[in-house]
Amino acid sequence: MGDQQTYKTVVIQFLIYSGIAFFILLVCVYGFIGAQLWAPVAAYVLSFLFVASNFFIVRKVKKGSGNGFYRQFFVTLSLRFILVIIALVVILKATEFHKINFTVSFIISYIFHSAIEVHSINKIIEIYN
Repeated sequence: MGDQQTYKTVVIQFLIYSGIAFFILLVCVYGFIGAQLWAPVAAYVLSFLFVASNFFIVRKVKKGSGNGFYRQFFVTLSLRFILVIIALVVILKATEFHKINFTVSFIISYIFHSAIEVHSINKIIEIYN
């Protein structure tokens, strides 16, 4: 029960840090380009969905199954990367907002989320090991 509570705490911290990253992104984008916030918000949501989806795999971490975890993690990481590229291309082709703003916002928010994800995964691995 303690491990489950700690896992929830790490996920909640991930969500809080992601919210802070979202606020920072919006402030920076609004400060630099004005009121065109649709592209950065879409980019943030896309990166959040793909990074946060990894917590379903991380949740399966158990003591003593390190090799299996790393194999699952890297396979899902590659699948998520391919899906992100496909989604990015579809959004860039299908929408009419500023593509440069979207792309830059997506890259920045994906880096934010990836850094937060690595920090959170390390905490989760510490819980189970």
